[in-house]
Amino acid sequence: MAAELVRELGEIEELVEEILIRLLKDESGNLLRSFLVCKPWRDLLAGDGFRRRYGDFHQTPPMLGFFHIWPEPCAEFIPTTDFVAPDLNPRHHYSVEDCRHGRVLLRYIDEDENIPLLVVWDPMTGSETLLGSLEKLGTGSWSASVLCAADNCRHGDCQSGPFRVVFVFLHHEEEIATACVYSSETGSWSSSAVTDVGTFEDEIYFSMPSVLAGDALYFLLFRGQDVEGCSILKYDLGTSCLSEIHLSEEIQDAINSPILIASDDGRLGLADLFNFELSIWWREVDPDGVASWAERRDIDLETLLPTGDFKISPELVGSIEGTDIIFATTSLGTYEIDLKSLTSPLKMLSSWLNQDPNVKWTILPYVSFYYPPAVDGIVDEESSEDGHGNEEA
Repeated sequence: MAAELVRELGEIEELVEEILIRLLKDESGNLLRSFLVCKPWRDLLAGDGFRRRYGDFHQTPPMLGFFHIWPEPCAEFIPTTDFVAPDLNPRHHYSVEDCRHGRVLLRYIDEDENIPLLVVWDPMTGSETLLGSLEKLGTGSWSASVLCAADNCRHGDCQSGPFRVVFVFLHHEEEIATACVYSSETGSWSSSAVTDVGTFEDEIYFSMPSVLAGDALYFLLFRGQDVEGCSILKYDLGTSCLSEIHLSEEIQDAINSPILIASDDGRLGLADLFNFELSIWWREVDPDGVASWAERRDIDLETLLPTGDFKISPELVGSIEGTDIIFATTSLGTYEIDLKSLTSPLKMLSSWLNQDPNVKWTILPYVSFYYPPAVDGIVDEESSEDGHGNEEA
């Protein structure tokens, strides 16, 4: 009898797990409510086995919300699901530099020392990791990127693991770019990789946060206000080498205000939007390892956007790495474009985040699976009942 009961209870637990695994990944409140049902369910949801199977079932983590980079310091999290990020330290005026693998890279000014500092923030737990300072952080043009440092990671919920921060700096006087890496495992910065970026006849700057494609980070560079001076810096994470990719004259003549994108198979892409025509170039590598840009693909967005009075031409403002999703802002709101489906009308991401001809901004999606945290203080049934299964008065 006892053995039969144990077997039945085991089958019920497996059935419960199969049901919970199928809860929609972009509705985090469902898992949280399930977590609060009873102690056995809490133990199940908090286990590594459930997290692994949940990730296997859903494959790609959802976008839980996004941050946006403004000219002024801002680190506001805009939820697109029912996930709510904890508040940041109110003493600091943060600005967002990058967001990847469930982590957010922030910058703020230390008012006592009057120097900028970098912080890696985990929106799931609210934990912050202050990085060792870089003397050159406050000068010149630079860009910084955060990413997971764990081996063979699927990046669905790896916020608690090791991470790296890649810092790329443009030296105007020496006409070079350098890159160094911070490791959370050693708590220190590496020595610098160097590449020549030519004479700076005009101002040279990073136009947007980096994109991770394959085993490399890519940074879009502009020289002055001329798009024809656009190029791409590549930092190879495997070899720790920094190099520059020059765009062909054909691409230079075709682009207006491009962004970098990354496909689900690790390819680097270049996207540009002008007068409702979206152009895409993918960088292909042949069997001999030679890279080149594939033939341009053009998409007419006028047939996909809802009808309305678009006062100015839409702009591209970001993408979700490892997918075919990019974001375009218009005077009517910001839209999500799925290059694989191109369904009409396009999905509205935000109706209040409208295009501003005087402000250039970027969306950084926050992508991660949500799992209820194992928080102390959750009252279980043993502590809320009297010992006989009856609730206390």
